[in-house]
Amino acid sequence: MSEYDPLVHYIICGPDGKIRQSGDCARSMLPVYAGIYGEGFAAVEVPADQYDRDIDVHCYVFNAIITAKGIAASVTAYTIKADGNDAVSFSVPAGTSVIHNGQIVALSDDAFSFTTDDVGDFEFSFIAPAAFRDFKVTIHAV
Repeated sequence: MSEYDPLVHYIICGPDGKIRQSGDCARSMLPVYAGIYGEGFAAVEVPADQYDRDIDVHCYVFNAIITAKGIAASVTAYTIKADGNDAVSFSVPAGTSVIHNGQIVALSDDAFSFTTDDVGDFEFSFIAPAAFRDFKVTIHAV
């Protein structure tokens, strides 16, 4: 007679707490899944009431506890004069990168600033550290 191996929800998280993968597997497979990404990664069983398919968007792991991500930017649209002087500046969490025109740039400090003399809409996507949700900002230059 074989022992029942229940199907469980799981996440794989990195040493930074970022959730890299989620899904369902047999409980006995968790140690195998933990080794998929390499050293420092962990496979964690997730209670049914905490699990959803977008868990990586809304949560990260802090001190082995699934934790809700914070919001890094509450304002996501700005309007500036397209005069080369008017600027948008705001703080971002340390370790944030920005994507614009297909280029990913790690911000060297905890701030983002933009100015232009071109009229138009400029969209920036931000990849935030694990504890924060990724976000987008649109700057309307008029």
